[in-house]
Amino acid sequence: MTKIQRNIRRWMAMRNWQWWKLYTRVKPLLTQARAEDEMKKMAEEYEATKAELEKVLKRMKEVEEQNEMLQRQKDDMSAQLLAGDATTSDLEEKIALLINQKGELDEEVKDLEGRLQDLEGDNEGMSDKLNKKDEQIEALKKNVENLESTVHKAEQDKQAKDHQIQTLNTEVARQEENIGKLNKDKKSLEETIKKTQTDLAAEEEKVNQLNKLKQKLEQNIDEV
Repeated sequence: MTKIQRNIRRWMAMRNWQWWKLYTRVKPLLTQARAEDEMKKMAEEYEATKAELEKVLKRMKEVEEQNEMLQRQKDDMSAQLLAGDATTSDLEEKIALLINQKGELDEEVKDLEGRLQDLEGDNEGMSDKLNKKDEQIEALKKNVENLESTVHKAEQDKQAKDHQIQTLNTEVARQEENIGKLNKDKKSLEETIKKTQTDLAAEEEKVNQLNKLKQKLEQNIDEV
């Protein structure tokens, strides 16, 4: 039941995720690119597509570097995140999903590169296909921008959680200091109580002796 609930929670978080939307938009394009008749008519758009692909790859490399930086930061904070709340756990899951989706996108890019190599020998061109491909590339750019915005929001959430953790650590240190002071005061008070009990026992012994002396004097008075 725990695994089922976790999978359902991940699916609910992923279905509106920008990477998943990007994947659902790119997948039909990849299916369309597999058709043999269209690959023969894309010679003229090869160079433009290749240039755009290089830009996308460059952008992906930057995103990968950002992901690696986030991974390093996550590793450095793993000890603190163990004491974090459920929101921190969700953030780790989002980062893990982002890394997995990046790997899938890398595989799709490799597939695109293979198809582009097959198009190098073709010379037939179609301007309408080129226009459609430009529109598709613009859509990909918009999706990449949305992805960058999502990563930026994730970084902001992570920084906010870091600040919360630092604040909690400060508060814990302050509480520990107060507990240490209270323990010292408690120890001092226990010593004072112990000394008072000792003095009280001595006074009680004196009182007993005085009572005995009083009884003896009363007996002497009665005899007189």
